[in-house]
Amino acid sequence: MKALLVSALLFAMPVWAQAAWQLDEEHSSVHYVSIKNTSTGEINSFGKLSGSIEEQESRVVIDLSSVETGIDIRNERMQEMLFETGQFGEAEVTMAMGEEALSDMEVGERRQETQTLSLSLHGETLELEAEMQAIRLDDSTLLISSVHPVIISAEDFGLGEGVEALREVAGLSAISTAVPVSFNLVFTQ
Repeated sequence: MKALLVSALLFAMPVWAQAAWQLDEEHSSVHYVSIKNTSTGEINSFGKLSGSIEEQESRVVIDLSSVETGIDIRNERMQEMLFETGQFGEAEVTMAMGEEALSDMEVGERRQETQTLSLSLHGETLELEAEMQAIRLDDSTLLISSVHPVIISAEDFGLGEGVEALREVAGLSAISTAVPVSFNLVFTQ
């Protein structure tokens, strides 16, 4: 009888609410803009992401060794001198957009709101405000993205010395310690 009741409840739920949501790495992205010598901006990204949408929150893990700046030696320097990936290989972001908050969205529906993100990076965890949107693309695909870039300060995460080391090795007059970060996260079932 109990099994019959559970089965009936599962059939009554929409298909997308029955299974866990996993990040679609191929269609997801996290980008940031670095500014050097006060006026040269460069778009960088991370190639390896993973994550899921749980009942109460969404979680994304960024493999910091997958940083892509467009120049191999700069990628290596970012890994070693800034992120120190031997000790701090990942960054983790959690947000309060979980299945519970998203389960009643219709296909094509868009929701926008300011959320508090928790970012764990380089041994520090801080909360940041982000204007985000969720869009139900179809029954098995959900997009969560930044509406505006989120500004991350290197000093807040103990990365100031790494930025200075990069500036020195590259012979630059300056590298901004605050970077705008944007994201498009596609979750599927």
